Amino acid sequence: MSLYVISYDLHKVRHYGPLINALKTAGAVEALESFWLANLAQTAIQVRDAVQSWIDADDSVVVLEIKPGSDWATYLARPVAVNWLHGHVHP
Repeated sequence: MSLYVISYDLHKVRHYGPLINALKTAGAVEALESFWLANLAQTAIQVRDAVQSWIDADDSVVVLEIKPGSDWATYLARPVAVNWLHGHVHP
């Protein structure tokens, strides 16, 4: 399993429902709008491709792997995401 930050920009058509449902189904948590944290068994490329399958061709995606022990800080992020970071990245 790998820890990922998943972020996206939906440009013209902003139909978030299917993408958000797919991320929630995968166990991801929303830290900010369009910024998610996930613990997944795929590579970053596989995660990117999965996200791309839920968005339009003109939309943007970034997938970053983070490691346990990585330094992080938040300000007014959703509490569920802060708890996720404490539990997965920096207990």
